[in-house]
Amino acid sequence: MSKKTPANPDPARPLPERANLEHLKKEAKQRLKAMRLDNPGVTLSAVQLTVAREYGFSSWRSLIAYVKSQSDKKPQLIDRLRAISARTPLHQAVLDGAIGGLEAIGKGDYQTAVAHFRQVEIAYPAATISTFQRIVTEEFGERVWRRLIAYIKSLPDEAQLQPADSDVSQAYNDGLEAAGKGDYQTAVAHFRRALRERPLRIRAHYHLGRALIRLRLYREAFTAFEELLKFDPENLPAHYEIGKLYLTASNYPRKLLSKFDPENLLADYEIGARYLSPQDYADAIAEYRWLRSQSESSIGDSYDSNYELLSDEPRGGNLARNPFHRAYAAELAFYLLDLIPPQIAEQYGLPSSQIIFDVPSKTPKDPDRKRQDTLIDDQPEGLKPMTILYKEMVEYTEIARINRIKGSIVLSAFFSANGWLSGIKVVRGLPDGLTRRAINVMKRVRFTPASLNGDPVSVRGNIEFDFMA
Repeated sequence: MSKKTPANPDPARPLPERANLEHLKKEAKQRLKAMRLDNPGVTLSAVQLTVAREYGFSSWRSLIAYVKSQSDKKPQLIDRLRAISARTPLHQAVLDGAIGGLEAIGKGDYQTAVAHFRQVEIAYPAATISTFQRIVTEEFGERVWRRLIAYIKSLPDEAQLQPADSDVSQAYNDGLEAAGKGDYQTAVAHFRRALRERPLRIRAHYHLGRALIRLRLYREAFTAFEELLKFDPENLPAHYEIGKLYLTASNYPRKLLSKFDPENLLADYEIGARYLSPQDYADAIAEYRWLRSQSESSIGDSYDSNYELLSDEPRGGNLARNPFHRAYAAELAFYLLDLIPPQIAEQYGLPSSQIIFDVPSKTPKDPDRKRQDTLIDDQPEGLKPMTILYKEMVEYTEIARINRIKGSIVLSAFFSANGWLSGIKVVRGLPDGLTRRAINVMKRVRFTPASLNGDPVSVRGNIEFDFMA
């Protein structure tokens, strides 16, 4: 933007390069506050006129109209490239390559343009032909892009630019399909092929790790998530999965591991509590604390409603400035805490999980209690079971949706004769926050109490919640 305005070629002071309406309104209000110290009767309109004339305009309205007209114009080339750089972790070599490519296109030198864009791919492997299509089309229009792409397609395969997602094979989607069918071996092969085609595809790294977990190849899964974090260091799901992997002790008995169900929250908790020492929990707790630190960031907000928990491209900047990132970090920290026994949490000064597991006791029950259990469990003659009147569906958490968690949650509770529900315990749980959500739904269940010979009685019963992602 020129520092001279159409209204006055010599203003008292020039408009800022990036003047905006909010800045001008704030300036006028601050000026009003200061001027009222000497003249309490001064009005906002008078101050606005003063500000407008200082910038060389005859009225506040004409100043506002001029700033709005400038903000509607397309940014210059360098501004657009800087905006792209702010959204992705581009560095100077990338910026120089993009500018050089565009300048060459402006001269009609497509060979030099492609050479510059190839330099961008080397410096930033996530760049694809769709990246260049966006900036070329914005600068020169569709006609020039069609000429450029025709030239690119005339080149040998090894000289062409990296294809866009729509042009690569279906390896990634095939991997998701195989994983959905439980064929994790095939899924791993597809995800690895997808990463050979596009090494920085974050979701392919992540789902590769998840498939390896299902194959009980825990060290390889750990490597897949660590590779992901090299490109996307603040990726919450990867940190969360690594935290869970730390709870899979390498010294578990082989026979036990062969029966281990990584999606059974109760099994995970019981095995960890039995075979892990307090020291073994240290690395998982470090991941828990990292997630908490992300959720408690005091850095100023940077609002982005397009934030994704699992983005497909590396992200730069401080993600903890985004309130969505902080909220997801808090959720995942709680879900990791659910796998840490209360006594271990206490030793490390952590809050205890609110989930109580219904782990069978090894101590004999007292005889009187046995008679009460018989009344509840053996359904004596005359006992009319309780009736569920209202039960909500349990919604998926975002991480459970990403991980495609399937199965059922079984919760046990005490259904009292007076219609109250208490003592919720987990008989079978699922990870990634689903058990927590099921417990919250269980608290809102409405029922008709069981009755014995016509009289309401309290019973302990189970309710099951199914998840078929």
